[in-house]
Amino acid sequence: MKISVNNLSADATEDDLRTLFELFGKVNFVEVQASRGRGMVDMSSNSAAREAISGLNGETLLGFELDVTEVQERRGPPRGRKPRRRKRR
Repeated sequence: MKISVNNLSADATEDDLRTLFELFGKVNFVEVQASRGRGMVDMSSNSAAREAISGLNGETLLGFELDVTEVQERRGPPRGRKPRRRKRR
């Protein structure tokens, strides 16, 4: 399950997030965009991911209160692209 982590400190690293989320289970992937104050975490177990979300949302990391949520899969065409229209016959 993919998890979005917002309100990160500019000093936050991938190791910081990995260490924090590994308290709840196996972490497959971590990405930090510190300049934007956000990160992504992918956990192998959905139940562990849900526990991490409820356990870490509102907690502080490097003085910043984290906003931790599940990433919702998009439906429909990618942003910036219009859906194709079918030609009438």
